[in-house]
Amino acid sequence: MRLKQLVYSFLSHIWRNTLLKWYRGFTDEDRKKRRLGNENPDKTFYVIRRPGIEYCGLFSDFILFLGKIEAVLKDGYIPVIDMQSEFNMYLDRDKVGKENAWEYFFKQPMGFTLEDIMHSRHVIFGSTARNLKLFPWNDLRFLSGETGELSYWRKLAKKYMQLSDKAKERVEVEYQRLFAGANQGEERERILGVLCRGTDYVISKPSQHNIQPAPEEMFDKVDEIMQRQECTKIFLATEDGLIYQKFKERYGNVVITNKKKYAEYQGGYIGKTLYESGNGGYEAGMEYLVTILLLSRCDCLCAGIASGTGSAVLLSEGYKEMYLFDQGFYN
Repeated sequence: MRLKQLVYSFLSHIWRNTLLKWYRGFTDEDRKKRRLGNENPDKTFYVIRRPGIEYCGLFSDFILFLGKIEAVLKDGYIPVIDMQSEFNMYLDRDKVGKENAWEYFFKQPMGFTLEDIMHSRHVIFGSTARNLKLFPWNDLRFLSGETGELSYWRKLAKKYMQLSDKAKERVEVEYQRLFAGANQGEERERILGVLCRGTDYVISKPSQHNIQPAPEEMFDKVDEIMQRQECTKIFLATEDGLIYQKFKERYGNVVITNKKKYAEYQGGYIGKTLYESGNGGYEAGMEYLVTILLLSRCDCLCAGIASGTGSAVLLSEGYKEMYLFDQGFYN
């Protein structure tokens, strides 16, 4: 296994620094370099944007931005994430152009904000619209550590995707409430994290996205892991109220979650449903962030492969046992 990982790691290094680097430059054809002033003449800033994508989830952004940050750093630029210049589901429309939704949840990768660079000499405004697969985050071999790349990307995430102070505080409050609060000073219960996507993901079946398991397909594996690892709680991560009900019917009070309310799905993007029902914006993003961070701190994981899963794995220190449903991709 170790030799196999070394071979994978060597080949991925060659790939990242040759063909992939060329491909990134080719697909980043929309980027524009501008001179905004005379400040910071010794630095080139790269503004990472996702134009025209209004209702994608926070951890879809997380995955895409992490891949882009790695590419930007390799080119010698300083990444700055922009979720301020255009509307997105976490930014109220009257705050577009005034506040950066990314900074609600995460710190800027290298500490520079859009305000810091607005008079800089070298600023590149990039586009991530076509750069969707910058590393194999939804590949089972990658997520299981088989390719030897996981530790590399975990280090990048730890260094450049740090939580904002408010997000960090919120995560700790919920961790104490759900995972540790009932047994202060004692060893907490062993918890199995379960991520089960529903709503727009399974109804629209987006092309080249991982096929998601139904709750009924997950139950046997959940039972196995709980028995083998002596887990006494299930932390459920789902945006779908029907999925939540199915897990509650089977497991009762063993199921815990930080989600306060499930929106009534009306079709289309679940993000749009949330926003238009008044359940989007800052609170929706913060709740989702807490969900994935708590998922990353579970003892074990059982999940379909989605951006939330990939993010939890990247943000975790590893799991005692992990099972991911690898069922191929929607056509």
